[in-house]
Amino acid sequence: MSMAMATQAAPGSREATKHETREALITAGMLEFAEHGLDVPSLDAICARAGKTRGAFYVHFADRDELLAAVVERVLSTFQDAVIASGDAPSGLQQTIAAYVAAVVAGAPAVRNAGPWRFHHTLAACSRLPELRRRYVALQVHGIERVARAARVGQRAGTVRDDVAAERIGELLVVLTLGISAMREIGAPFDLPDGAAALFRLLAAPKRTSRRRRR
Repeated sequence: MSMAMATQAAPGSREATKHETREALITAGMLEFAEHGLDVPSLDAICARAGKTRGAFYVHFADRDELLAAVVERVLSTFQDAVIASGDAPSGLQQTIAAYVAAVVAGAPAVRNAGPWRFHHTLAACSRLPELRRRYVALQVHGIERVARAARVGQRAGTVRDDVAAERIGELLVVLTLGISAMREIGAPFDLPDGAAALFRLLAAPKRTSRRRRR
């Protein structure tokens, strides 16, 4: 490889390395916070787990709280992407509910190799970090918009009742997920699959009966 070609490739390589370092720090932060809570993990422990130096950390994050905000945002956005249906499938809303139930029953949202991400971690982080609270609310609003879009597609296809605005359906379902997270966190009994079946019945478009014409 010529020196000119190496020089041209260097900026891209540096960006790839920066991206890899940031991802390694976020992953290490997720593991440490999920395993030990928000207060125990030290910056040294997070950097050691990521295999990065403190100097590398400060290239990407101003402090530990900024990393925590990035971790919480990543956990929620990844979970939303995994369960909220995309595209224009008439059954997108039903698919979203089913995917949510399956994911939660399986222990999601979770951090790989560290178990479930506790809802109280998110609430505690939001209570101490106003900027994270703003970003968390924005993510929930975006989730509402995505669920509402799936509801709207279903309403046009006749699979979802249309006497309730799609926006209200989106709001109610996202708020319901927060309540379910709290219920599961405190160990309150709740039959999630049965609740999902009830939701399907509540949201289904009424069946239209055809009448034969009298002769």
